[in-house]
Amino acid sequence: MSVVADAPARLEDLCAMARELGTLLDTARIPTDGRAAWVADLEDRVYALSSGLPEGTEDFDARRLWEMLHALRRAADSGSDDEIELAAMMLGDVARRLGRRLLHDELDEPRAAADYVLRTLASVPATDLARLLGVSVKTVGAWRAGRPVTRNTERVVLVAHVITYLRSSLTAAGLLQWFAAPRHQLDDRTPLDLLDGDLAPAREALISLARGARGQLAD
Repeated sequence: MSVVADAPARLEDLCAMARELGTLLDTARIPTDGRAAWVADLEDRVYALSSGLPEGTEDFDARRLWEMLHALRRAADSGSDDEIELAAMMLGDVARRLGRRLLHDELDEPRAAADYVLRTLASVPATDLARLLGVSVKTVGAWRAGRPVTRNTERVVLVAHVITYLRSSLTAAGLLQWFAAPRHQLDDRTPLDLLDGDLAPAREALISLARGARGQLAD
């Protein structure tokens, strides 16, 4: 079945579409037969994703998706396996970058950010979550029950953004430890120390540190 969309979609749906597209472009998933059908399916997915964006095909990353898709189609029509793998890798990189951008856009909303943190750290005790988010255990319980997120919203959003860079390489316990461990990049302070202070400079320092932890220089 073709995956087609004609109207802007919810951010969470677009995030899922971008992640799935990136997964389908892993070089291990490139088929040896039926490549025309594979490319046609990718084209449907690129169309669905790009047309669902608020700016549609005028979005910078949407234009890059189409450019890389055209390169992949040419490689599939006449290129070598190496050319196909390179084109798929490049298209996959754009899809994953777009997925990260969309996730960050979604997490700018405090309710979505709180849900993301609570879901990612579901196994973490409420007392530790309360310390991380700078709220009471009672507030954590209220947020888990779906109550509005109105306290420490800037901190909640920042914690969610930081976690996006770390969650693929750390367990829930590891994430908690990352925030509690002193870092020489922070003058031997912990990320929690920065969260307890001025969040404006803390954001840049913590995002940079989290990116470095996964070897990522930019979105």
